[in-house]
Amino acid sequence: MMIETYVSTDIETDGPVAGQHSMLSIGSAAYSADRQLLGTFSANLETLPTASADAATTAWWATQPAAWAACRSNPEAPHAVMTRYVTWLKALPGKPVFVAYPAEWFDPLPHTHVALDDAIEQGSLFCNMLRTNLKA
Repeated sequence: MMIETYVSTDIETDGPVAGQHSMLSIGSAAYSADRQLLGTFSANLETLPTASADAATTAWWATQPAAWAACRSNPEAPHAVMTRYVTWLKALPGKPVFVAYPAEWFDPLPHTHVALDDAIEQGSLFCNMLRTNLKA
């Protein structure tokens, strides 16, 4: 059986529709089934030249100044970030399995809306769920 690496990924955006709005940052945390943090990836992206920010999302970002500053620091071209991201994923041990934000099994980790922080939080949650399910 091939080893699986669980990749918790979080993004921050300036609106809800891909292409109409831009991804601002991406963060991923890779975990083994025994909860070892195997590696992380984080990058901020330049906004798309043809996209515009959503008004409601912009208003929400105004209430999150630290997270906004974090996701606008040193933005890179989206193509360069995604190319580097694929290289990072391919270098992980085993088969990458993406995991999503569940509703229970929380650890006392911050949810800061900084993509990497949130990915680490979500990865830890997944590991808690996996451990519980493997015991059953």
